[in-house]
Amino acid sequence: MLNISKYFSEARKSVFAAGKILSKYYLENFKIVYKGTRNPVTVADKNSEKAIIKILGKKFPDVAFLCEESCKITDRKISGLVWIIDPLDGTVNFIHKLPVFSISLALYDGNKALFGIVYNPISGDFFHAIKNKGAYLNGKKIGVSKINDLKHSLVVTGFPYDYEKRQKSVDGKFREFCRNVEGLRRLGSAAIDLCYVACGWFDGFWEEGLKPWDVAAGAIIVKEAGGNVTDFAGGNNYLFGETLVASNSKIHNQMIKITGGKR
Repeated sequence: MLNISKYFSEARKSVFAAGKILSKYYLENFKIVYKGTRNPVTVADKNSEKAIIKILGKKFPDVAFLCEESCKITDRKISGLVWIIDPLDGTVNFIHKLPVFSISLALYDGNKALFGIVYNPISGDFFHAIKNKGAYLNGKKIGVSKINDLKHSLVVTGFPYDYEKRQKSVDGKFREFCRNVEGLRRLGSAAIDLCYVACGWFDGFWEEGLKPWDVAAGAIIVKEAGGNVTDFAGGNNYLFGETLVASNSKIHNQMIKITGGKR
């Protein structure tokens, strides 16, 4: 039987090591390279990822990696144990010295999440969830909100790097949510958005163009906090399907009606 606590302990250690690297670069000037028009990567992203892989790879050499900068699984399937890593979620914020970014790390067995960690090294916020054991912020249990009407909700979203390709879909959903919610925000880190839903600070989140490393950790944190996570159609293909809706469960069907589902 898998000793989850052993894996979690090393994962926590690796995230804190990566956090020290990001905190150091956050105070400095650094080179920025663009993978796309609005998709930057920095030496901070790369060194954060290297630190995590070094620690976890040494301790668990048989576990695969799926991560943003260097190690990709291209067949859209996961088999066996795999670490899913975003070494810096919110790179644009990081570049502009806006302290809303995070390290996202999850352990999956196939397509099933075993635990997830999201850590903001500047604020010190450490979110985590272990399957069937609840969700926590800095050791304190968290839970989703009780808002049950979309028109009274505060929701959050993000915009994909390939916005031009998705413009019609993105703009249409954005306008529809604006018409139907009390407030709408855009923070710039999907992992943090999900954790804020788990805390009850946001009632819902939707976004398209997402990758597994953007959502793997945050999704289990939302679920363990009592929320719901699906793709835009209300199904379970959010890890590789590039669309995700997360909510407090109570407004989920109302959100799905806007994102394209039939509920």
